[in-house]
Amino acid sequence: MPRISGFALLGWLSIAAFGHHGVPRGLTFVNAAYGAERPPIIIAHVCPTTGRFALHCEADRRGAEMAIGEFNGRGGVLGRKVVLVSRNPTLDPRHAAEVAQQLIAGNHVGFLLGAIDSGVAASMSAVCQKYGVIFINTNSSAPSESVKNAHRTKFVFDASAANFNRALLKYALSRRKSKRVVLLTEDDEWGRSSAAASRQYIAQYGGTVVGEVVVPESLPDPVVALKQVAAIPADVVAVNISGSNQIRLFSQIDPAVLHRQSWVVGEVDWEELYPAPGTPRPLYGITWAWNLKTPGTAAFTARYRKRYGHTRLDYPGDVTYSAYFATKALLNAIERAGTTDNHAVIKRLEHLRWTARERMQDYPAYMDPVSHHLQQTIYIATWHPRVTHPELGQQILAHVPPQQVFYEKERTTRLEPLAATPHYAP
Repeated sequence: MPRISGFALLGWLSIAAFGHHGVPRGLTFVNAAYGAERPPIIIAHVCPTTGRFALHCEADRRGAEMAIGEFNGRGGVLGRKVVLVSRNPTLDPRHAAEVAQQLIAGNHVGFLLGAIDSGVAASMSAVCQKYGVIFINTNSSAPSESVKNAHRTKFVFDASAANFNRALLKYALSRRKSKRVVLLTEDDEWGRSSAAASRQYIAQYGGTVVGEVVVPESLPDPVVALKQVAAIPADVVAVNISGSNQIRLFSQIDPAVLHRQSWVVGEVDWEELYPAPGTPRPLYGITWAWNLKTPGTAAFTARYRKRYGHTRLDYPGDVTYSAYFATKALLNAIERAGTTDNHAVIKRLEHLRWTARERMQDYPAYMDPVSHHLQQTIYIATWHPRVTHPELGQQILAHVPPQQVFYEKERTTRLEPLAATPHYAP
């Protein structure tokens, strides 16, 4: 059952909004619940609650809930309560486009956020641009999201695999005399665009690509992929495998292999570490961790644990962190614009700035107005499995400022003109 969270009529509105079988209906009844003069601001959280990103989706929703809870706790936004509606677009881009179409044209939601999967994000954001609905991409990180699949109405808040790989490959190759690199690539939008971005950085830092193993998105047999990688003499293995596939892959790797070679994983989310505390991880990139010593991190972690400390993910990770700040950025932009009109909110988001202290990172973050992609600190980390206390297994090795991991192709991004983007004022 899709769920609406963040206000008192939780159970009744869940059934009224979507029916007993998840079939969408109009949301005009909400105005009656709050009074026609102050209808709520409805945000649709759309991400795959089933499949290999299900845990990521749960973590993403929690971040949105925390941000919305803060605003509702002080009276909402522009005097209106904020309501979070959850929908599952699945991992099928075509179905995701249908879900976005129904949410906008049928349910008249105000904003969409989430996605997790980059193919789903590209599909839904194209529909959003058609109607002028702002789409907040909280946590899908294909480099293509801020280049060929960028839109005037879409804002991308996670670092991309291009940012992570630029930092990681420089770090790994600087520690190797021989610099032969083999790519292990997931055959989807995220994997392909991540590997493509990696090639230029491998060359830039003196490496040579000696081969590439491309595996199906479903990764039916990790052992076969690992045998193919082992057959190619290399010093560094650049891995672009995501979600629960990553857990399955590394559970089959002999730890001795990780000592002989540098295995670099473009991005490892907390949701890929915590469920498998005995599975090793070599070098990887993140945007935040609960054990950083940055201002605000301890307080944010305490708020999270007070609310979710009894659950499977009892510590917050970078997915929750990114969704929290993405949702907060949207709601702040609405407040500062003094309206929900999309043109006014877009202008505010395009000039988004955070200090390092505000962002709980080591360097300031800012929204690139050309690509609509948030530029931020990248952390290089490693994982030492601790089965009894997995929250203590992550070690931060370095942090890199945003200007040193910038993805050059974002300079060529072409967004639709604001004047050509339909007005939408939910």
